[in-house]
Amino acid sequence: MGVSEKFLPDGPVQDSSVWMASDFANDRSWIYELTEGDRAEIDAAVARLKSESLAPPSYTREQFRIPALAARIEKIVRRLENGPGFFLLRGIPVERHDLDTIKMIYWGLGMHLGVPVFQNARGQLLTHVEDKGDDYGDANTRLYTTAAAANPHNDPSDVVGLLCVRKSPAGGASMIASAGAIYNEVRGKHPEYLEVLRRGFPHAVRGEGKTQRTDETTHDIPVYSWFGGKLSCCLNSKSSRTARELQDKPFTPIEIETVNFVESLVEDPRFVISMDFRPGDAQFLNNYAILHTRTSFQDGRALGERRLLLRLWLNLREGRPLAPGFGDRFNNGSRGGVPAEAIR
Repeated sequence: MGVSEKFLPDGPVQDSSVWMASDFANDRSWIYELTEGDRAEIDAAVARLKSESLAPPSYTREQFRIPALAARIEKIVRRLENGPGFFLLRGIPVERHDLDTIKMIYWGLGMHLGVPVFQNARGQLLTHVEDKGDDYGDANTRLYTTAAAANPHNDPSDVVGLLCVRKSPAGGASMIASAGAIYNEVRGKHPEYLEVLRRGFPHAVRGEGKTQRTDETTHDIPVYSWFGGKLSCCLNSKSSRTARELQDKPFTPIEIETVNFVESLVEDPRFVISMDFRPGDAQFLNNYAILHTRTSFQDGRALGERRLLLRLWLNLREGRPLAPGFGDRFNNGSRGGVPAEAIR
């Protein structure tokens, strides 16, 4: 049975990953602000690593010793996989440190959440999300090097983490929505779209798959997949449109309608939590449970006004089961991540 033959649930999804924006109108349980004790643990961990001349990615979570905060992070991981699927750590001490030290801190925290995977063909595990002047309209340009607004999507790993080092003067708001709530809305309002979502689309690998070419996945990946008792989502319309162009099979009218409707819900205030990152905020999202996007932004001229986020792609140590092929977006058979070792 191919991945595109997997089934959808018989009825609406009803678990903690399904939520509406109104559910969190007066609920800030998804934000944990670091205490001075937490920050002291972080500073002590960094001092130990520097004394041993260690830097990312050459140390493990055991070497980044933060016992009290690590217990909190264990709860965050459970919330990501078995709760609403998102969380924000606030107050990471970016103002105290240079960029190299900030990366040490973020890498250490990330290692306590999961296992980092490659984000590009250069084998980078921790990347800068910043405007490098690239054109997002180009088929092979990835969003994280531009200032453009994002198409609603999720990334090819269990979890994506974004740490704000600097914010821009204008724009760049992050918007997140429950993939399960959107599925239920589609099922209730447009059940004729379900077959498109079940069947899914190919994805362009943008020259970062095993073949080193600008090609597409060898199979269609469902937008929604019901497997192991959980609903998982995979959406990136830009990537899928590019792949279909390579196949000379443009989206059909019903596919266009379906994708447009789903994407419209990711910007619908009923479904969306919007957050304007502060320096020191680290957002973590379960890519199978959350769809995310962002508004465009405009940098200022001074360095302190140039938006900079640090990104991690993480696989959970006890992640959900996925249908065969569902997690393979780079033709490498793996669970997320770019097969950098094959093309370096």
